[in-house]
Amino acid sequence: MASAASDPPLPIGSAAPALALPTLRGGPVELGALQGRVVVVHFFATWCEPCREEMAGLSRLVESWKDGTSGSPPATLLAVDVGEPELRVRRFFDASPVPFPVLLDEDRSAMKAWKVPVLPASFVLDASHAVRLYAGGPVDWNDPAALSLIESLANPADAPVAGTLPPLNE
Repeated sequence: MASAASDPPLPIGSAAPALALPTLRGGPVELGALQGRVVVVHFFATWCEPCREEMAGLSRLVESWKDGTSGSPPATLLAVDVGEPELRVRRFFDASPVPFPVLLDEDRSAMKAWKVPVLPASFVLDASHAVRLYAGGPVDWNDPAALSLIESLANPADAPVAGTLPPLNE
């Protein structure tokens, strides 16, 4: 599993697949509507213990973007729940709300299109929606390096060609 987790399933620099899914809190979200913005696409499931552990860090990351001095957040986070019925996902997030949209991939079509080999899995896309960072497995979203890497993608001239998100130590 370590090789699947470390090797990006989509080539770094390639265009991200389309993503259009319903959300828990409203209408559908389409990745294409976020063109020009850095986007973190995070695949998870509520039954996955490492995924559950990451939710607090993801929430803090998004909250830190809201507290930023730059005005607009450096990125948008889309959390994609894979293969679970809406009611189960809704119950989980009713008990533990998050400050970002939760998309529902009940039939796993997005997971297949993005070639996600393991949960959790995170893709960070630059403003043109090319894949720039990937993590197969839990990420330490509280690590300043994670925020720094995401912020660096906002300016294409300074953006790394590739990088590694800091793993969550278990």
